[in-house]
Amino acid sequence: MSEPPKFKVDLDHIRKHYDRLSFLYRFLWGEHLHHGYWDNNQSAPEAQVRLMEVLAERAGVVRGSHVLDIGCGVGGSAFWLAKQFDCKVTGLTISPVQARMAARRAKAQGLSDQVQFQVADANQWQPEPESVDMIWIMESSEHFQDKDSFFKRCASALKPGGVLAVCAWLRRDGSMRDDEQELVATIAEAMLSASLGNLTDYQRWMRESGLVVVTAEDITRRIEPTWTHCSRIAERLAVRCFVRFADPSTRRFVKSFPLMTKAYAQGAMAFGLFVAKKCELN
Repeated sequence: MSEPPKFKVDLDHIRKHYDRLSFLYRFLWGEHLHHGYWDNNQSAPEAQVRLMEVLAERAGVVRGSHVLDIGCGVGGSAFWLAKQFDCKVTGLTISPVQARMAARRAKAQGLSDQVQFQVADANQWQPEPESVDMIWIMESSEHFQDKDSFFKRCASALKPGGVLAVCAWLRRDGSMRDDEQELVATIAEAMLSASLGNLTDYQRWMRESGLVVVTAEDITRRIEPTWTHCSRIAERLAVRCFVRFADPSTRRFVKSFPLMTKAYAQGAMAFGLFVAKKCELN
């Protein structure tokens, strides 16, 4: 079976991107740096919370669980899981700036003993076996180079009965036209994505790691309005002024927002929600 196309991504470039833009992300998007889920007339912040709620519902988060949040950003999911489910959460981010921002928020909210953050590259991450109850990955696996190896390491880190909960950008299942491949490649370069798997790829990677796939759901139609919202933000005068004087990669990043809308509308890209479990010991 052929692997999804990989795109050249400098990991140091990813780190610098998030170091440089995390304050802007926080200002424009709020604490949750991910898509929203629209099943009603939510505001964008409400839709972002709703996406976490849907993933948590599908995953069956157990109160008091120890959760590893890989690609934690500025801690949005980590704080939400701690407050909603009394989870102990360890967040991993490649960005020292994000880790410092999140740690300051944990201290300010009196959660430093419950929510902690570490700087780590998930591509090199070597977990302690059977150390966590849940792994939560909210739109960060797109950056990872070798997803097959990554999900094997996730399976190793989970305790028996543990749960892997993932939301991910996808390319379409099946063949793609040349223009669709070019569109996805342009987005991947702008968004610093090492590769985009499809719904089938993610299920295969999880099963080959020894996990049982419980949920593999295409929720593209629910998350599409995210990029209409992002494109409106990009049209704000302050943002346009910032982008005008920004570095080329930042300008390319912002200019890709309408391309995301196009890719979802055409079906070249999709958005998946996955839950997989590690079998309990007999």
